[in-house]
Amino acid sequence: MVDDSKATVPEPGERRFVLDSYGRLSRVPETGELEKIDVQWDDNRKVIERVGGTLGAELSDGLSAWKKGGKRPDWEKLLERVRSGESDGCVVWHTDRLFRQPRDLETLIELGDNGYKVFSAHGERDLSDPDDRFILRIEVAHAARSSDDTSRRIKRRFRTFREQGRTTGGPRRFGFPGKDTWWTPGEGETNADRPDVSPEVVEREREAIRAGAKLLLSKGGSAEKVAALWNGMGLRSMTGKEFIPTTVSATMKRPALGGYVVHEGEIVGRLPGKAILDKRTYDRLQALYAGRKRGRVAGEVGRSYVGTGILRCGVCGRKLTARTTKDKKYEDGTPRSVYYCAKQRRGCGTVFIDRRAVDRELMAFCVERLSDERHASELAALKSRASERLAAVRDEIDEIKRIQAGLSERVGTRRMSLDEFDVANEPLAADLARLTAERDTLDEAPTAEPTPVESAANLEAEWTGGDVSQNRAMLTRAIGNDKLCVWPSSRTGKRVFDRTRLRLLGPEKFAALAADWNTKKGQKKTMRPKVKG
Repeated sequence: MVDDSKATVPEPGERRFVLDSYGRLSRVPETGELEKIDVQWDDNRKVIERVGGTLGAELSDGLSAWKKGGKRPDWEKLLERVRSGESDGCVVWHTDRLFRQPRDLETLIELGDNGYKVFSAHGERDLSDPDDRFILRIEVAHAARSSDDTSRRIKRRFRTFREQGRTTGGPRRFGFPGKDTWWTPGEGETNADRPDVSPEVVEREREAIRAGAKLLLSKGGSAEKVAALWNGMGLRSMTGKEFIPTTVSATMKRPALGGYVVHEGEIVGRLPGKAILDKRTYDRLQALYAGRKRGRVAGEVGRSYVGTGILRCGVCGRKLTARTTKDKKYEDGTPRSVYYCAKQRRGCGTVFIDRRAVDRELMAFCVERLSDERHASELAALKSRASERLAAVRDEIDEIKRIQAGLSERVGTRRMSLDEFDVANEPLAADLARLTAERDTLDEAPTAEPTPVESAANLEAEWTGGDVSQNRAMLTRAIGNDKLCVWPSSRTGKRVFDRTRLRLLGPEKFAALAADWNTKKGQKKTMRPKVKG
């Protein structure tokens, strides 16, 4: 940790080093109250200004520093910015409260040793001082032990709740009593004032569940029909969204409908009161789902058509899927097929376009883009960065394996107990699993060796001679980080294919498109109908 009172302010004209600001929801040691991220960022900006730096990125994560497997995307982003050279250092709000796991502290110490500047808005520990490092290691180890003890107490309490048939918390579920998730606080109200849903609403949802179960078990019943039934009744999910087949199936599979409390696949208790579904109906429903096919095998997605899951809707940004029509055929007698935005998957349902005509355009797009020298150079740069990262990941994996081998040797010579080994090995095993998965993903990427730009004739021959999976790989390579979107048809009368409906959007424009659709959809949100009586 750099002492900002001794930091050298850059001279006029001298490059100002870039500092990232990192905050994490943390409790103030003196009061126990949560210190908001915005307050932490304000304090960090003052430090950056005082030491003469330039603000880079403002990053933050939730209350997850104590979880061994907890994901902190912005913490990982901060480290990635360090490795890529985008930042020269960071400012954290309170060093003593930032870490709950020793490995995070060691990461910061290592960064400081390598010249990475680390400042703190609060806290008295200096990571450049060996004595302060020693004290910080003790404090962080104590914090990790305290978090582990809290975790054990919570797990024990939840186990008791499950055995007693009590809820372990969380938001209200469809068909069950609880706090109203649709309620919005008025002036002077807080979340503590959130009311419970009325018994009439709960009973109406339970009747809908019983009707849905009856429909599913009838001849020709399906989750699509149940979703249409519930939406037609004016019912919505706990987040205020319309039901789709996926959310219907997730609701109907819940053991709680039969009055059961299930944990890790085992029945551990019974809910008090009468179950929503009788035992016979519940058992038949679970047998129905258990007997169904699990869908496509992993890796088979998209084998039927080139553009499914790759093309995007130009209105809502959802991925397009494909289907064949029963009454229309192509000239060769095969059924006509279309790419479309599926409304049952929360799409807008306004985009339909002929699949065969689009596939011809996709081939022309791939040939034109992959034969372009500029695009080839961009791909080469991406491959180079992936290759460098792969080498770094492999080095980290080798280092972890060496450490694990040393720990195993200590256990074998009885210089370390098995409990001590488990404590030391747990973070190593977690890091190894993450790095192994990343290595496998990078191994599947193209090699970093520069490849010459292929001719249009060779690319066209590769497309026409390849199968659907090979064509999908070519299309993904040609699109790169952009999104290929399809817009609705603006013509009336006889349908004529319009290639201008296919447009390539960059990441920022596509994100703006999706955000605009979500805003419009939120404004049209259906309110819960009033229950009579």
